[in-house]
Amino acid sequence: MRIVCKLVCNINLKKIIVSVLKYLYFSILSKFYSPFSIREESVLLIEFKTFHGETLPGYVKYLLDLGYNVDVILHKPENNLKNRNDQGLFLCFNTNSKVRVIFLSSYDINLLVYSSILFNYKHIIINTFYKEIKRDYFPGLFLLKSVCVVHNPDVIDIYSKTHKMVSLIKMVSANKNSPLVVNSHYFGDFEKKTTKGNISGITTFVTLNSKVSSRRNLNILFNACDKLYKKGICNFHVKVIGNGLPVPERFHSNIHDLGFLDFQQMYVEITASDFFLTLIDQESIEYINKASGSYQIGYGFLKPLILHRQFSEASGFNDMNSILYCDNNDLANSMEECINMSDNDYFHMIDALENSQKALYNTSLSNLKKTLETTK
Repeated sequence: MRIVCKLVCNINLKKIIVSVLKYLYFSILSKFYSPFSIREESVLLIEFKTFHGETLPGYVKYLLDLGYNVDVILHKPENNLKNRNDQGLFLCFNTNSKVRVIFLSSYDINLLVYSSILFNYKHIIINTFYKEIKRDYFPGLFLLKSVCVVHNPDVIDIYSKTHKMVSLIKMVSANKNSPLVVNSHYFGDFEKKTTKGNISGITTFVTLNSKVSSRRNLNILFNACDKLYKKGICNFHVKVIGNGLPVPERFHSNIHDLGFLDFQQMYVEITASDFFLTLIDQESIEYINKASGSYQIGYGFLKPLILHRQFSEASGFNDMNSILYCDNNDLANSMEECINMSDNDYFHMIDALENSQKALYNTSLSNLKKTLETTK
């Protein structure tokens, strides 16, 4: 036991020493760092991770609506690795001079967060708040009252007890303030689909693939398709975007595996679809109180979700704007309901979803303004 305690103490001591040395190193070098000028009434929106970039355009849109200039800082791809957070996310702002998207190396990001440049920003927003962020990056970011986006309620930090936290969904947080909802779901301006079916009149579903079944379980879809086949129902298409679970050959007539697509290609495929299959497993109970990209897609592209009912309260989807089911085994019935839905019923569902989206947008805009302005 003494040996274990000694090892833990040594590890913690090493972490402290590394953090102190890093602080001293970048504090000195950052005094000479000035990569770009800061405009008046500017907000710094920074993503320290190489993912979650899909939430950034929505936050940029809110900040523009509030009258700010926006600087978005992202990791520059390193070691020839493809970065999911790429320039394609921000094509909708290409002609807007108030938005600057800047890619920096990990080294330059450290210089930036240790530099006095930060004091010239009106506000700072950290797009992904995580447990080790103060160790990985300059704690001074929090002395500047940065707004932080929390993606799950399990991150424990004293900063969580402030009013500078926001989340994408209604998130209940024990022993700390529940963050205000600021749901980022803007991807650009896309044509609203008000009639169901493709050129051939076939109902089209779209979903995202995943190698992590707790995030998105394609086996639920495969089981549903087997049930539909047994009932002689095969007048539907499912588009699967992304890398993950392979699609069995018996489904190739109906399930089309599109593989990895860049953001703009993905947006085209989603826009042309009728419904979005979330495929969140009922066993993934963490999503009762955790954000999912499926919700953003539903609101941003006005696509009714096919969603397990237990996830509806946090996400805001309901029987008016989506199709909810109570058990994984009911997915086939929900898909059949979509296939048989009339154009008139589909139109009213899209209308209800648009009303929900507008209400959520207005609430989120108000909540972000309130969070930016609070000093506690």
